[in-house]
Amino acid sequence: MSKIVEIQSVFAGYNDEIILKDVSIDIFDDDFIGIIGPNGGGKTTLLNVILGLIKPFKGNVRFYDDLKSKRNNKIGYLPQQNKIDKNFPITVNDVILSGLIYGSGMISRHSKIDKQKAKDTLKRIGISDLGKHAIGELSGGQMQKVLLARAIISSPRLLILDEPNTFVDNQFEGELYEILNELNKEMSIIIVTHDVGTISSYVKTIACVNRTLHYHKSNVITEEQLASYNCPIKLITHGEIPHTVLKKHNH
Repeated sequence: MSKIVEIQSVFAGYNDEIILKDVSIDIFDDDFIGIIGPNGGGKTTLLNVILGLIKPFKGNVRFYDDLKSKRNNKIGYLPQQNKIDKNFPITVNDVILSGLIYGSGMISRHSKIDKQKAKDTLKRIGISDLGKHAIGELSGGQMQKVLLARAIISSPRLLILDEPNTFVDNQFEGELYEILNELNKEMSIIIVTHDVGTISSYVKTIACVNRTLHYHKSNVITEEQLASYNCPIKLITHGEIPHTVLKKHNH
């Protein structure tokens, strides 16, 4: 097991506002980390630090091995919201090939090897019949699968997903976690989600981010532990159908 990212005592945010305070975590090459926490607690900010989209105010972020280069596409990313204009005249193949943009330049310059890699990735995600479709024809779940294919076409060492199951159906959600379970055999995965009941059956460890970060080296976590982490999530239970149990509340 090799360390691929090291985050030490990071303070980060936007403009003059500090969102993350004294955050530290090490990421290894076989990790499957579920990140939970309240809205505004800094989950996406942490991802932006790892992706290099923002620089910490204080602290260090260190990448190991082939993650050191920002041009080798060794970090795959599936963002929280799809910013692709579905009216734009572009095909599924074009979107997926754009995941190789740093290695090959513009889409028109992609080689036969690149195009075959796109076909293989489509097949792996289970959407091989969609390659020539315009993105405007896709459902929400299909679009997320396309963006996931784009994120993994370069065979990254680390795959980052920011609430990938938002605005999609239950069928896609189940398929997504099965796909991620297979991908984790080849790459480290970090997933941000509010669906703590489901991820507890798939992830290996859990991090609660609420301005600070508390790392739990297991996928089983109690309500008492969450309370001690200052993480406003209720009890996670396990069974054939994982679920979250909420405290009694009045309407």
